[in-house]
Amino acid sequence: MFAEKEFEKLHNQFKYLEKKIKEYDRIVVYRHTSPDFDALGSQMGLYTWIKDNFPGKDVHYVGEDHPTFMPVLFPYAEKMDEEWFHQPHLAITTDVSNLPRLSGKEFLSFATEIIKIDHHPLPEKEEEQFGNYLIVYPERPAAAELIALFALSRSKKYKLSKLAARYMYTGIVGDTSRFLYQDTDGATLRIAADLLDTGIDKTWIYDEMYKTDLRRINILKYCLNNFVLTDKGTCYYVLTKETQEALSMTSDEGNLHINTFRNMEGVRVVCSVTWNEKNQEYRVSLRSGHMVVAPVANMFGGGGHDFAAGCKLKSLDELPSLIAALDALDDSSKR
Repeated sequence: MFAEKEFEKLHNQFKYLEKKIKEYDRIVVYRHTSPDFDALGSQMGLYTWIKDNFPGKDVHYVGEDHPTFMPVLFPYAEKMDEEWFHQPHLAITTDVSNLPRLSGKEFLSFATEIIKIDHHPLPEKEEEQFGNYLIVYPERPAAAELIALFALSRSKKYKLSKLAARYMYTGIVGDTSRFLYQDTDGATLRIAADLLDTGIDKTWIYDEMYKTDLRRINILKYCLNNFVLTDKGTCYYVLTKETQEALSMTSDEGNLHINTFRNMEGVRVVCSVTWNEKNQEYRVSLRSGHMVVAPVANMFGGGGHDFAAGCKLKSLDELPSLIAALDALDDSSKR
């Protein structure tokens, strides 16, 4: 739960954020590559809040699309002229831990000022760090929760529309896996309740977030038929380029079913390994209910949260080393 000193720190940070939003006439909001519910929910929630309360400002959002979530839950990304970025403007990034993961990073250097809002640990490599002002709380379960808390803390001065609240709520639900993860606490639930009080339809949101079809069922079927479970409790599955083509899937859908295995008896850690054609590498997602997996992700150049992290492999030749590292996690890694 937020401690009193954290609320005091947040109060000052939110005052700064509000001041800068009021100060700049041109604002752009960024998200991370391969966007998930939290990336989109935090970005679109903040963008919509600014548009609702400052209609005279020139506000935009950028980032690559995610066809699974669009256009019903979130709109497609704007296609912007590079010339726009050459004028003085404020850049705000949400749910982005390091510079390589920033979607649209080619424009970031043009920003007059950069405010980073995130819930991931700060990157260890100096070249991956960015931002003039940081609002970063790794102990919080979702970036959308921070955006929602900002909006709710300003509710006496500014409006919070149902659309903005819907985006924020969707982001929180996505990154907490419907409030199931360990870092969900009373503060998270109270913030979610306040968002629901705006009148958003949570049933519609859940239906759209978890709607499936035969193609996705076939992806799940493949994962169920081809996963490997080691005697140490590491469960993993691999989705190669050929497999993705056969299943008519994209690399962004590689970890859609990773949580299916989290609560299976005998499983300590789940690992999805998905070929990414664009970057010519395998994208790895790690999930666990009790084992802290972030250190293993760090070993392979990645990072993330205690129980949800990720990294990349150049080839499947590295997979045995990754699985061995996950198998080697002992009770000291358990929470």
